Amino acid sequence: MDYSYFFDHFELRANERLLLREGETVNLGPRTFDFLMCLVSNHTRVLSKDELLQTVWPGMVVEENNLTVQTSALRKLLGSQAISTVTGRGYQFSLPVRRTEVSSKPTVQKHSTIAVLPFKVLGEQTDLRFLAEGLLEDVIALLARVPGFLVISQASTQIFDHSSVALPEIAEQLQVQFVVLGSIRRVDEIIRVNVQLAEAQTGQVLWNSRFECSPASSADLQEEIARGLLSELEPALTKAEIAQIRRQRPNNLDAWAHYHEATGALAQLGWSEAGLRNARHQLENSIEIDSSFGLAHAHLALLTALSRNIGLLPHSDAVLASGLTAANTAIELDAGNSEVMGYAGCALCDLGQTRQGLITLKAALQLNPSNAQAQVAHGAALVLMNELEGGIAQMRLGMRISPKDRRLGFWLWILSCFLLRANRPEEALEEAIKAIQHDTRFHLAHVAQAAALDKLGNTPLAQQALIQARTLRPALSVEEIAISHGKKIAARMALMWQT
Repeated sequence: MDYSYFFDHFELRANERLLLREGETVNLGPRTFDFLMCLVSNHTRVLSKDELLQTVWPGMVVEENNLTVQTSALRKLLGSQAISTVTGRGYQFSLPVRRTEVSSKPTVQKHSTIAVLPFKVLGEQTDLRFLAEGLLEDVIALLARVPGFLVISQASTQIFDHSSVALPEIAEQLQVQFVVLGSIRRVDEIIRVNVQLAEAQTGQVLWNSRFECSPASSADLQEEIARGLLSELEPALTKAEIAQIRRQRPNNLDAWAHYHEATGALAQLGWSEAGLRNARHQLENSIEIDSSFGLAHAHLALLTALSRNIGLLPHSDAVLASGLTAANTAIELDAGNSEVMGYAGCALCDLGQTRQGLITLKAALQLNPSNAQAQVAHGAALVLMNELEGGIAQMRLGMRISPKDRRLGFWLWILSCFLLRANRPEEALEEAIKAIQHDTRFHLAHVAQAAALDKLGNTPLAQQALIQARTLRPALSVEEIAISHGKKIAARMALMWQT
């Protein structure tokens, strides 16, 4: 039987490994949680130092000062009277505790947990050891910005450097679902980094990739590798999370699970009517479960705005109001989150609130300059403010930051549209073709291709591109094209509609 323990303003859920303070999650490291759990579950007696060490650090040789460190941290959190030191005997939890039985049915964690293990250096080169240490730090820092995932700190994973501990044991000790493993070696004049994403308990490899760089090719090799790695790792991790959610509890998902289902719908179905509709539905489910979930509000605002602006939702006052409400709610709930501000700022711009949207996007980039979505959206907003060259340059910067982003097809289509408006059909055609290569299912990229070919005087190929767009979306109309590409392009497409 599983239990929840209540003391002061806190609830400690044993089966979920979760501490709540007045209903809000308190982030604890795995060892700190185990230490607190041991004290609270045995609150009626004094626990010796040896018993605590063996329980919290099983099979490991650690110094007794670890107990002092953990006790000090918990006293700061729970109050100085929460834990008593009994001289010569050990420690005892001092607050009144109430224990309640809870259902033992499995639950989906609010955050999926992941650990990045130290990168192995294959060889004796000192410079590679420095690179491995820096890369570990960078990847952890970048992963920590991915919404929905709790990343174990480097201090906790560093102990497994040069360790022979099996992966399931590491998973048990760190209480993680996924691990990132990597190695670095020099092959002639090339530095090669191999990386894997694996299920922690089983060791099953879910994704692997290899990155190669020449030390002379970049002024900041470490950052280049870290960003390249994350651009591939993030979608692989999200896909693995969605698969695990569906295996564990397909009919009873929490707010984060619905959020991941929304991103999964876009990844699986692309920027299609079905993909956007399913994603919005999952985000609405997420908000229904947790109305304070700022990221879900922000993402819903953006998808509502995008759907409206490409003709998949009506240009009605009700749709406009719902998008603006979701964006402003997100900002009120979580203005310190770069992803929230990036999505909300883009939504505001797309819904006609360009100046407010620009302010919000600047805030997103101040929080995290590596936010590719915010970079692209800020660039697009600048174009709308008649700063064409600067805006396009910033959009391309955002795409370079995340070169394998699942949103790249959509971003390239927007760039193509801007270039069409600027009467630069050759460049517009190039970006439209890139958009199609990144997402062959996205019908509007084919419309942009048709418009560019038409401006270049290649009517037969323009007609073929339009046919492909209509094949991908049979319900496509001239009116939709007017909404997404403007009335002039729509009029040209109408001329070849029946041919």
